[in-house]
Amino acid sequence: IIARCEAFYEDLDFTAARQWKDADPSRKVIAYMPVYVPREIIHAAGMLPLGIMGGGDGLEVIHGDAFYQSYICRIPRSTIELGLSKRMDFVDGMLFPSICDVIRNLSGMWKLMFPGKYVRYFDVPQNYRDDVGGNYYTAELNELREGLEHLSGRKITDDALRASIAVYNENRKLVQDVYGLRSREPWKVPSADVYLLMRAGLVLPVEEHNQMLKDYLAAAVKVEAQKRDNCRVVINGSFCEQPPLNLIKSIELSGCYIVDDDYMIVHRFLRNEVSTAGDPMQNLSLAFLHESISTAAKYDDKEEDKGKY
Repeated sequence: IIARCEAFYEDLDFTAARQWKDADPSRKVIAYMPVYVPREIIHAAGMLPLGIMGGGDGLEVIHGDAFYQSYICRIPRSTIELGLSKRMDFVDGMLFPSICDVIRNLSGMWKLMFPGKYVRYFDVPQNYRDDVGGNYYTAELNELREGLEHLSGRKITDDALRASIAVYNENRKLVQDVYGLRSREPWKVPSADVYLLMRAGLVLPVEEHNQMLKDYLAAAVKVEAQKRDNCRVVINGSFCEQPPLNLIKSIELSGCYIVDDDYMIVHRFLRNEVSTAGDPMQNLSLAFLHESISTAAKYDDKEEDKGKY
């Protein structure tokens, strides 16, 4: 399982997503930048959400440096490199969540570079009252829904949204199960395994990722590994720029068990299930307001909450 995940991680041509699209001429792929987007809406449209974490340490940035200063982080520069080197030429649309000012600017650059593609800067509320930020965010979600309907040529029904929310609820539970097993018995679940499993979830259909997580959990609990006298550590603060895989491995080789991290918070951004009863768009909106984690890319409306998470 992990060997397959590592192949996905190293593949900067996104072959798995290309093959998914090539299997049916009507299929479309919507890429998104890290941290958080409502993947349920993309899934309900019959499209594949494709997570883009930049080019990592396996891509030489040449074109990207013509668009951004060298002191800007590697994520936007290497993402431009992926686009201009035609590694993302099969992608039908691109979502840019409100991570930072640089990504806001990148959405505009993407429109200039690829005028025929669907591009959207995806903003989130900074007010967490249901009747203010909730209404605003529901309207944002509906605009995204309408844009994807126009791109696909088909309506995104409420029933399709509820079904997508259900399958992503299952994914969130399985992801938490993997993290929970590692926290309890980190000698059985290396952090490099967890990281690669989560990276695979960026390129695979969610149903396939769910089965992969189930298979991994079933195999990991049977592992007979010796428990070591390692320090238990939490890695926090790397929510966007991803570390090289060998760095993750080296932390554990140095005598530490990583028992929690925020490398791939897109899979863990919502802490609990999203309701499948009632209005699915409102449910997604309220889940963001009340069930999302704290991160540097999300506004804290109360000073006393800063850093509490």
